[in-house]
Amino acid sequence: MAEDGVAAEGPITAEMRAAAEALGWEEGLLDRALDYGYKPRTLSSALSTRLAPAQAKSFLDREPLKPDLTWMDAPTEWGVRAEQADPEMGLTVGDIMVGSYGEIPDLWTDRTEIARGSNPQEGQEDMGYTIFEKAVVWSPSVADLYERAIRDRWAPATDLGWRSLEALPDDIEHAICQVMTEHSERAYAEATVLGRWLPEISYGFVEMKLFMSSVIYDLARHSEAFRKRALSNGGGLGLQAPTDLIRGATESRSYPELMAYLFVQDSAFLTFFRHAGDIAQNQLERDLYALVAADRDRLMEYQVERLEAFLGAMPDRRLEQQRYLAKAEVRLAREWDDPAVREPLVLLLGGSRENAAGGEAALRALRRRQVEDYLGHLDRAGFIRSRLHSGLAAYLEDPEEASA
Repeated sequence: MAEDGVAAEGPITAEMRAAAEALGWEEGLLDRALDYGYKPRTLSSALSTRLAPAQAKSFLDREPLKPDLTWMDAPTEWGVRAEQADPEMGLTVGDIMVGSYGEIPDLWTDRTEIARGSNPQEGQEDMGYTIFEKAVVWSPSVADLYERAIRDRWAPATDLGWRSLEALPDDIEHAICQVMTEHSERAYAEATVLGRWLPEISYGFVEMKLFMSSVIYDLARHSEAFRKRALSNGGGLGLQAPTDLIRGATESRSYPELMAYLFVQDSAFLTFFRHAGDIAQNQLERDLYALVAADRDRLMEYQVERLEAFLGAMPDRRLEQQRYLAKAEVRLAREWDDPAVREPLVLLLGGSRENAAGGEAALRALRRRQVEDYLGHLDRAGFIRSRLHSGLAAYLEDPEEASA
């Protein structure tokens, strides 16, 4: 069949030669293309598109399967042999940060998806990154934190003793399920917020992006595990958790603002899970809280190191951080007063409805530890709160003083 009067099958026909001549193609180009392995149908298609002579020569005057190999001449560092620093850990991300490949610039200027250390190609597309400053996102131990996250991963389906669960009093099961509902939602919400910011961070900080990906996975696993506990022992999901604090994080306009909101939340949650054995009713719950605490400990380590590095590189932004933390503290204090957050913990810490006073005292002690640990985490980052929100500061007072 022919298109525009040009034969499409068989050898090079007179009609094809006439068409090539009419287009001004170089004499003999069709024959060379045929020798190079182009099919007559391909030549016919090229003719029917009415390629200009230069385009036709560029396209047809070369062997289609002959390797180019110019990519071998990319001016990157060659001869690198990364070695394992710790045989038990294997070859880690930190181990391959060698030579020029381990150099993380203070400012990453490439907007494409180029792998740090590779040679750029011209004309690659802007991938929409908005974060290019190392100090905004970086922590010195992100590579190690990532490896620890991968090494210590666990699976809710198989690493928790689901068959060991036994029936609990209705009030206790209700309280547990409310706690599980809250933290399943909170873990999912934080994973979602972090997931939205991950594409904003340029590829130059790939180790940090790898670690943050592991955090998102950890949080998804926590959401799964808490939901499973709520639905595995004759209970069910409870009332939706307050969303004030995570909404503030969601509405953040910059990564430092986001991290300030999450610093407050992550510190409070880490302390909670470290001490959640006090509300656990069985070994499964104790194991669950311990595993979650270990994951959140890595996240808090990143938070502290990132804030310290950020303030060291940009000390003029300390007042900005004070304001972000103040907004987050207001929201946290408000959520701690929410009945769906406070009352289940009072019941579990007291052991029954009848021991509400004991539960209230134990919860106040827990909140005090959370506030003290929060201030301790800030202190480790070299940051002192200028004025702790009154709703949190109240937990640092003696009970008699607070009630006076």
